[in-house]
Amino acid sequence: MTGLKSFVTFLLICTCLWLRTGVRTEASEENIPRFEDGDVVGFIGDSITHVVYRPLGYVEMLEQYYLSRFPEQEIEFRNLGSEGYRATNTLDIYDSDPAFRGLSKAVIMLGTNEAILKYSTDEYITDMEALVGKLKAEGLESKNILLLSPPVCDQYCAMNYDANGNMRWTYEDRLLEYMDALEAKAPEWGVEYLNLHAPMAALTEEMQKEDNRNTLTTDCIHPNATGHRVLAYYILEAQGLADEPLSELTAAGQGTKGEVLSLHDTLTESYLCERGMTGFLHSETLPIPAAESVRDFQAFFGEAALLYGKIFRIEGLKEAASYRILFGETELGSFTGRELAEGIDLGVLETHPQRAAMEQIDALSRKRHQNTVSYRGMWVDVMMHRAGFTPEQITAKYEAWRAADQELQHQMRRLVRDMAEETYAVAVLEEGCSAEDLALEKAKALEQARQAREQARQETAKVALALENAGKQARRAAGELRSLCPLLRQINASGLPSSISPTPKPDSSQ
Repeated sequence: MTGLKSFVTFLLICTCLWLRTGVRTEASEENIPRFEDGDVVGFIGDSITHVVYRPLGYVEMLEQYYLSRFPEQEIEFRNLGSEGYRATNTLDIYDSDPAFRGLSKAVIMLGTNEAILKYSTDEYITDMEALVGKLKAEGLESKNILLLSPPVCDQYCAMNYDANGNMRWTYEDRLLEYMDALEAKAPEWGVEYLNLHAPMAALTEEMQKEDNRNTLTTDCIHPNATGHRVLAYYILEAQGLADEPLSELTAAGQGTKGEVLSLHDTLTESYLCERGMTGFLHSETLPIPAAESVRDFQAFFGEAALLYGKIFRIEGLKEAASYRILFGETELGSFTGRELAEGIDLGVLETHPQRAAMEQIDALSRKRHQNTVSYRGMWVDVMMHRAGFTPEQITAKYEAWRAADQELQHQMRRLVRDMAEETYAVAVLEEGCSAEDLALEKAKALEQARQAREQARQETAKVALALENAGKQARRAAGELRSLCPLLRQINASGLPSSISPTPKPDSSQ
C-alpha cells in the first residue's frame, strides 16, 4: 500500500470513529444477521469477490475470523464470485451452476461492472431485483439475503491519472446513484442492506489529504489486501462482532490487589502478586493468522483491531519491572508492568503455541481459494464466450472442485477444534523470579487462605452452637411456662385461692 505508513498517526485520529461505528442504512439500527452453525453462505459477486489477483479476499478473511472465533461451528463460506460479472450474467448461469444449490444465506456485491459499462440505474435495479427473486424462489428467506454496496471507485488517487492529467476511471457518481436506489429498494424487497461504500470513501478521502498516492485499491477499482480486510471488518462490525468487551477476572489468593483481564479466553485458578501471576488459560478462540493485511490493519486502525486480538491485561504489577510471559515451557516474550497494564495482544506473538497451526489454516485457506478461483474461471469463460461446456462436463468439474473443497474445509475445522480444546498453564514472572518461586508463594497464599477459611468455619460453628444452646434454653423456659398454664386458668376463672391473701395496698396518706 504505497505511502501509507507515512501518515499512520494522522489516519488513526481521522478514521477510528468510522471503523468503530461503521455505516448502515438509516432505516435500520439493528445488527445484520450473523452467520450461524450449519449455514452455507454464498457470496455472489464480480472480480472483487472472485479475487484472482490476490491469494485471499474478503470472503476468505471472513471465514478465517469465524473459524478462529467460533471453532465449534460448521459454516461453509462459498465464493460464487466471477470476474467481469454483472447481475444479469449471474442470472444466466444460476440454473446451470450446481454451486448455487443448497445455500441458506446469500451475500450479494454487484454493480461495479454495470457502472463501468454505464448501465442505467433502472437496468441495474431491475437485474438485482430479478436476482433477489431467484434466490427467494430457491427457498431463501428475505432476511437471509444481504445486499452489499459496491466498494469505492478511487478516481482521485494519483494512479488514476494518465500523463496528460486525465482520469482513467470515472464511474463513482454512477455507483452513488445505484446505492441510493438499492437502499430504497431493500426494505421493499424485505432484504438486508449494508453500505460499505460510504465509510470506505470517507476513509480514502482522509488518506489522500495526506498523500493522494494512498489508496485501498490495487488499480483504483479492486481492493488491495488492506482494502479487503476493511471490507471484512465493516461486515463483522455490522454483525455486532466488533465491540466485544474485555471479560474481567479477579485474581485469587494473597498479594497485590489487582485484576487480570482477558479478551477471547478464560482464565481460571489465577493468583496475582507484585512478582507476577499464574493460572490456566482456556483457549475459547484462536489467533487470526498473522497475514500482512492483519498487521497493517492493527497498525493503522488502533482499537478497531481488537476485533482480531487476544488481549491479555494485568493490573497491579510494578510498572517499571520486566516480566516474562510463559505458556507452559514456551516463552512468549518480555514486557514491563506498564505494558502489561495497557494490554498485550498474545495472538500476534510469533511464539504463541497456536500460531503455527493457524498458519497451516491460512495455507489451507489459500489453497481452497485458488481451487475456487479455478472453478469459477469456467463460468468466466462461458460469459466471455471463450468456451462452452456440456452439462456432463459441468457436473464433472463441479464434483472435482467440490470434493477437494470439502476435504480442505474438513482439514481446517479439524485443526481449529483440536486447538480450541487446549488449556495452557500461564505464568507471568518478574525478572529474577522463577515459576517455582511463584508456585511456592501461591501455595503459601492458598494455605493461608485455607486456614482463614477454616478459622472462619470454626467461628461460624461456635456461633451456631451458641445459638443452638440458646434455643434449647428458650424451649425449656417455654415448657415451664406451659406447666403453669392450668394454675393461671384457675386464677382467671375463680379469683385467688382462700389460702392466699392479697398484698395490702400501701396507705397513700403516709
